[in-house]
Amino acid sequence: MARRALSATRAADLLNFLAAHPSERFSYSELSRRLDVNLASMHSLLVALVECAYLSFRASDKTYGLGAALIAIGDVALRRNPYVNAAREVMGHFSAREGLESLGFVRAGGDALCVLRAGPETRPGREVQVGQRLPLIAPLGPVLVAWSPMSEQEGWLQRGGAPGASRREQSRLLEVVRRRGYAVALEVEERRLIGEVVLQLRDDPRSEGLNGDLRTLIAGLRRTECQMTNGRKASYAVSTITAPVLNRLGEFQLAISIQGFPDRMSRREVRRLGEGLLEACETASANVAGHFGRG
Repeated sequence: MARRALSATRAADLLNFLAAHPSERFSYSELSRRLDVNLASMHSLLVALVECAYLSFRASDKTYGLGAALIAIGDVALRRNPYVNAAREVMGHFSAREGLESLGFVRAGGDALCVLRAGPETRPGREVQVGQRLPLIAPLGPVLVAWSPMSEQEGWLQRGGAPGASRREQSRLLEVVRRRGYAVALEVEERRLIGEVVLQLRDDPRSEGLNGDLRTLIAGLRRTECQMTNGRKASYAVSTITAPVLNRLGEFQLAISIQGFPDRMSRREVRRLGEGLLEACETASANVAGHFGRG
């Protein structure tokens, strides 16, 4: 594998960090500290990105934010990814009908990147913002890999670092998700703690301690019943329900996740919401196929 250019990696980290803090601006020294880049290198990077309008500089308080050039790039990216716009529409309708928050995720390397949000905000401490990244490590995010090539499924399993028996169980989880069409993540203590660590990583993404804590908590998920597989209990404490938007070839495009449920739900209610979300995702896919099939 080719080595990544350090300057490109730093530029991507900087843009990702600012995207995860859309309402904030940061000074040169704050960015240097938050991203663990020395002052001289950060200064050179900021100068280059301001010159091409990828970043904006405000002289009154000497702070930086995302620049106007990214608007044009984002507009082109949206037109090149019609499934995102189609998902935005169905997410709005679904959230309004059910009173639930919905989030749209795409794959971004080894991460799940939140690109869409609709509906009421979930309870404090559990917010995921547009622009935020979550690690795509088994057993997190099975929907984002269940319809992917086997090599990508293997990468998901390997990043999870589970031993053989646990890896087989996670492989079976992918089979369950494909057969059912959606995933049901259960509310467990480790998942709540993962959410807290991910929120802290927004402000300190290079923290070795926080990243170590995150991997430890994800490993802890493997020792709990963190996904609904057989659906035999009378009621469930559900964290999220997630379904894929696939293209007409059955290839994964993005995932829509809903959250903000009551403390416990009946098996019938979980199925109703899961099948309703799956129908919404299929509608998004059909809308794209119908649009490009005309004329």
